[in-house]
Amino acid sequence: MKQEKGITLTSLIIYMILLIFAISMLAVISDMFFSNTKYITESGKYISEFNKFNMYFIEDAKKNNNTYEVTNHQIIFEDGTVYTYYEAPDSSIYRNKVKICTNITYCKFTKTEEKQNNTIKNLIKVHLAIRSSKLFEIQNEYVLRYW
Repeated sequence: MKQEKGITLTSLIIYMILLIFAISMLAVISDMFFSNTKYITESGKYISEFNKFNMYFIEDAKKNNNTYEVTNHQIIFEDGTVYTYYEAPDSSIYRNKVKICTNITYCKFTKTEEKQNNTIKNLIKVHLAIRSSKLFEIQNEYVLRYW
C-alpha cells in the first residue's frame, strides 16, 4: 500500500476543536483583564482626591505647632488655616474657603496628644472616605511640628 501523507478529516476536526478551545480561553482571560482595568482607572481618579488633600494637609501640619480648634468636620491651625468638610450639597473639603477635594463621603478630624521621650506630640487623625463605585476609606495620623 501506498502511504499517503497529509491531513485527514479526523485530524482536521481535532485541530479545529483545539484551536477553538485555545482561542476561547484567551478570550475569557482578556475579557477578565479588560473588565478589571475599568476598576483600576476609576479608583485611581478618586485616590487623587486624597492625594490633593494629603499634599495640603502635610504642609500645614509641618508648619504649625498646635491647633486652635478641632471639631468633627473642621480644624483650625495656629496660623489661621482652616479645613472644613461640608456634607451637603457638594460633599467637599475646603481649605480657607477654596475647594480642594470633591466626592468626599465622610471626613472626621480628631486631635490627640502622645508623649515620647519627655516631648509631647500633637497628633491629628483624619478619617476620610471617598465615593466611587467602591468606597475608598483611609485613616491617617499627622504629627504637628514639635521641635
